[in-house]
Amino acid sequence: MNINEKIIKIIREAGYFFYATTEKGKPRVRPLGYIEEIEGRLVIALSTTKAMAKQTLENPDFEICASTAEHWIRVKGTAWPVRDAATIDRVLECPVFKGRLTAETVGAFEIKVESAEYFTLAGEYSRWT
Repeated sequence: MNINEKIIKIIREAGYFFYATTEKGKPRVRPLGYIEEIEGRLVIALSTTKAMAKQTLENPDFEICASTAEHWIRVKGTAWPVRDAATIDRVLECPVFKGRLTAETVGAFEIKVESAEYFTLAGEYSRWT
């Protein structure tokens, strides 16, 4: 299982993840649910009408955290806008976005993972990158 698959597996088990950005040097965190591997790229989607998309464009550094009752992960990296229509169309197939977002209002971002750390509540730790 590659790193993208490991990350997605835990996030899907958790049901959502927390996405942290910065605004004027201050942390901003919110829950998200969409993450997918598309053509080998890890992609998240944000509404371009929300502040988090603007924050991500201004400062592409992010952290993601997701947790289940047994384990959790912390992912650090950078996020860059995806412009290709095929990826945006695929993101818009998600039931959460259908009818709510359009190609103009969905912000698909490819995330480049710099590090991913895995923890269990029993004390197990591993770094995946």
